[in-house]
Amino acid sequence: MCGIVQEEEINNLYKNGIEAFKKGELTHAGDLFMQVIDEKEDHHRAWNALGVVLTKTKKYDKADVCFENALSLDPSNEVYEKNRKKNKKHVPSGIRGLLSADNLFLPLPVKPVFLLIGFAVLIFLVITIFLIIPFLFPAPISDTAGEIPVHVEQADELVLLTNVGGPGLEKVSQFKITGNNQTIFAPDRSERILGTDRGAMLAIPVDELHAVVLDDEITIRVYAIFPDDTSRLVVTERLVLPAPTPEPVPATPVPVQYTPVFKKGDIVLDNETGKYRLISDLLPDHQYLTYSLSRRNDGLFTLLNAGENESMMEYDKKVISSGLHLPYEEYPYGMSLQAYLVSKSPESVAYPLYNPGDIVSRMPGEAIEALIILGYDKGTDEYATDTIMRYPTGEWGFRPGAIAAWVSRSDIERMYSSRINRIALSRIGIGADSSPPGTHPAYREGDIIAKDRGADSQELLILSYDQNTSSYNTDVIYHTYGGSWERSGENTSVLRSVLERQYPYKVRTVDISLVTVNDQLG
Repeated sequence: MCGIVQEEEINNLYKNGIEAFKKGELTHAGDLFMQVIDEKEDHHRAWNALGVVLTKTKKYDKADVCFENALSLDPSNEVYEKNRKKNKKHVPSGIRGLLSADNLFLPLPVKPVFLLIGFAVLIFLVITIFLIIPFLFPAPISDTAGEIPVHVEQADELVLLTNVGGPGLEKVSQFKITGNNQTIFAPDRSERILGTDRGAMLAIPVDELHAVVLDDEITIRVYAIFPDDTSRLVVTERLVLPAPTPEPVPATPVPVQYTPVFKKGDIVLDNETGKYRLISDLLPDHQYLTYSLSRRNDGLFTLLNAGENESMMEYDKKVISSGLHLPYEEYPYGMSLQAYLVSKSPESVAYPLYNPGDIVSRMPGEAIEALIILGYDKGTDEYATDTIMRYPTGEWGFRPGAIAAWVSRSDIERMYSSRINRIALSRIGIGADSSPPGTHPAYREGDIIAKDRGADSQELLILSYDQNTSSYNTDVIYHTYGGSWERSGENTSVLRSVLERQYPYKVRTVDISLVTVNDQLG
């Protein structure tokens, strides 16, 4: 964004310089062109314009340097070359030596045989020039293509270019368009292109062309570009552009009256993510100041990030009310904040039947699946709950996911009226493949385990246990005929819960250092 703003400032300086030049304020115009060059040294139009100003002020030597710089940046610009030639007439030139050579004639006697040899050489040269060289080095397509007419006309506020078509059109790969020898760009900085199909038309607004003219005159040139990268000028048209349209004065905006849906302290839910957001304040220009919130199992909220400004009209469309409110004047970071239901008085008192860790069910007795009470929010009179399930071993339990659901106390106590068990929250795993937190692994280093008690059952050796991943590092082990132990050296990592379920039998314990690695066993 910063680069775009700087480019606009440079263009404004250049335009102001042109206006000063037209008014005859040569010194001021020269200063403005110098500022353009100081900001952007490759601005060849500014170099050329500065050279024109210096020529007008009879500083021909300095003008010559400016034109030379402009041509070094845009060598094919005919306007720059023309300006430099005019200026050169006033620049003192040094001594220029002209070298010439006299024709030398050697009147030597010539024998007939030499005449025949010379004639043969001449024929060979003619054949080479007219037959072989054209074959090896064919003429450029631009020289052999037929007529390619392009029509240029000015209509109201547009310059229209029309591809009329012609016998050479099939050989054209693209057209290049310049105005005063400068590429013409669209507002999005893409190059203006005329189509190669017969009848293709390109309309260029006149206002865009004022950026490449000193006066109101512009020379439009259209070049045909061919597949061999050669080009040919197909049309040159000089136009006089009308004065640029003055920019309209923007109307004074009329303030939009809008009544916000939410008030300060309201907690809302994002429709897409379902996450909590706090309406911290109502700002001028119909904006909310909002914060992201996290909610603990006891229902307390904490601010997560710096505040963000949101348009009320847009924000009201993408969030819904959570029915919760934070009745505070300020919302400090790091502090736990108690929310209340909007429809509930903060002074009302509730007495929850269940405590964190209670496992509740719809009916008494054993159950495979039930609810775990994770916490209680006294401000909103809600329980934090989640589904809890038994491990394959039959013990409670694990949660399928790690996201708690907040349900009103009355609904939970009415629908889940039986407390069937209790478990410490720290001993609840996440996912069916988890192991009960806080429990110790069944096996240790050196244990040989098996799937069953059969004599030919495959056996594994426990190499180590990773506490961070709850995984065993194992290897296949074999008992040799000589009575020793060998393992394959594969070293496979297996989740603790999976391994203890699939290999429930401990055969014996051995010293790992005495087990030989035989990679041929794998």
